[in-house]
Amino acid sequence: MTISKNNLYILEIIVNSFKNIFEPNVFKWILWTIFFTLIALGCLSYGIFSIIKSFISVDIPFIGGYIDNFLIYSSIFAIIWGSTILFVPLSTIIFSLFQENIIKNVEMKYYPASFKELDTKTTTFLIAGFKLLGWTIIIHVFLFPLAIFYGGAFWWAPLTIIINGYLLSKEYFEAVGLRRFGFSEVKTIKNKLLFPCWFYGLVSAILFLIPIINLFIPAILTLCMLHLFNRNLESGPKPD
Repeated sequence: MTISKNNLYILEIIVNSFKNIFEPNVFKWILWTIFFTLIALGCLSYGIFSIIKSFISVDIPFIGGYIDNFLIYSSIFAIIWGSTILFVPLSTIIFSLFQENIIKNVEMKYYPASFKELDTKTTTFLIAGFKLLGWTIIIHVFLFPLAIFYGGAFWWAPLTIIINGYLLSKEYFEAVGLRRFGFSEVKTIKNKLLFPCWFYGLVSAILFLIPIINLFIPAILTLCMLHLFNRNLESGPKPD
């Protein structure tokens, strides 16, 4: 697989991806993605609260009620923290249910030759979601204790964003590429497009922290990677 030497149009691709999500044939599937993501997030939050609530029962005269209240507030914090951490893999897994409906509408419009060229795989984002879940657990198991004892949020937040940005760029680009090509070919393309991939991943890692906006990020990041992938191959049309 050969990469052309043309410009990468990094910012233009972002603009086009934002425009794409509001195209009727795409937006309806994004709404379904958001709907099921919210349901899954609600179930996750309720599950975390139920587990923690089952351990809250302090029967100490005079102060037992205060401890219960403290533990309940702590469980609310745990819900927010847990759902925030797990939102990225959760939303990616939900997105996988609708990935082809969203991607194929964009491919048919901008890259018709590429769309007809090969059969596509339909589970790449599901696999990416579970890989992100595994990486998320590993990152927080190893980094959270270090953050508590060495510097706290001063380096925890930016380091987490940088790591998540890299993981997002890796998993989303591979999920787009592996729909059509083998892993070795996708890896070669990704290495040559390392900076724009990482840039999109880093921006997405930041936007994933913003409520409401983060519901659209799986689709936007996917479309960024899709345009980047197609526009830097040897041939193929470019978005308007």
